[in-house]
Amino acid sequence: MKALVIEKADVKANIAAIRRRAGSAEITADLSGGGQGMGLVGAARLLREEGIRSFAVSEAGDAVQLRKNGFTEERILLLRSVSDAYEIKAMLENDVTLTVGSYDAGIALNGMAEEAGMVAEARISIDTGLGHYGFLPDEKDKVLKLYRHMANLAISGLYTRLSYAGGREAAEKRHAAFISLVDALRSEGIDPGTICVMGSEALFNCDLGQQAEVCVGSAIIGRTNAPAESGLVRVGHIEASLEEMRWLPKGSLAGSGAAARLKRPTLTATLDVGWYNGTAAAPSSRTEPLFRRIRAALRGGSAGEPEICVNGKKARVLGRAGMTSMALNVTKCQCKAGDVAMIKADPRMVRGLLVDFR
Repeated sequence: MKALVIEKADVKANIAAIRRRAGSAEITADLSGGGQGMGLVGAARLLREEGIRSFAVSEAGDAVQLRKNGFTEERILLLRSVSDAYEIKAMLENDVTLTVGSYDAGIALNGMAEEAGMVAEARISIDTGLGHYGFLPDEKDKVLKLYRHMANLAISGLYTRLSYAGGREAAEKRHAAFISLVDALRSEGIDPGTICVMGSEALFNCDLGQQAEVCVGSAIIGRTNAPAESGLVRVGHIEASLEEMRWLPKGSLAGSGAAARLKRPTLTATLDVGWYNGTAAAPSSRTEPLFRRIRAALRGGSAGEPEICVNGKKARVLGRAGMTSMALNVTKCQCKAGDVAMIKADPRMVRGLLVDFR
């Protein structure tokens, strides 16, 4: 038995915390990265049960997959600007809201929509510090052209992924620049539509005023920088059964790569999960800071070692975790083969495991 376990109660608690922080703003769930590691469709179903009716994804294929799995009424926003004809066609056919992050992308989308005899719903992306897709806040004239000269685009709003680099003050300055652009559009007689700020870290640490919509991703699984009083809880852990157990004599080697030499007789257990599954850092010691490697070596382990618990007791990885397995020191754990080890893991880093919603 091995699986990524998602506690539904923890996700629900995080949605409640997000709602408290967002106020009356509509919440859009960013399901990029396979539904924040929980599995795209499974995560969407759980969030729909909690009243979320607006999703965002980074891949066109994810938008299509949601539609094919019964998410026909929810709004789906593609979080990147596309100019590929195949992708645009697929998004138009599946009623997906597209992102326009450049004037050229706007022209391409408008042309494809005109050719199909359709009007495409789109949101304009404003770059406030990430350097990804989006117009700069001072490119008002380019944004105005999209509203005024693209007959086959229905611009339903603007959004920005608000970078928290540099801390609260820097993020709030970037937000002010975004709002200044919105105000400038209104002064030109343009209704900009829905105004949305994206970013869990910014939402929980900045004073953004009342937004019409907020988009969060990492906060859903409680893995963002947020004050302790936010109410967010970390979601997800790996469970794996202890496989073969045996006593190894003093002086034996155990573990992958830079194996540990045992200083005393040790009861070991094998787990059939490894760094490939997201349990630990990949075994490239050159990427680990020297002080961490030294400290880990003195402790008989390795930097990036996962936190593992067996029957309420901590178990240590011997040497390094391998790609798909690891050896544990379970001498003090009072356990037997078949008992379950619980491993702390970020769902976004986990792969190759079934997802168990509980």
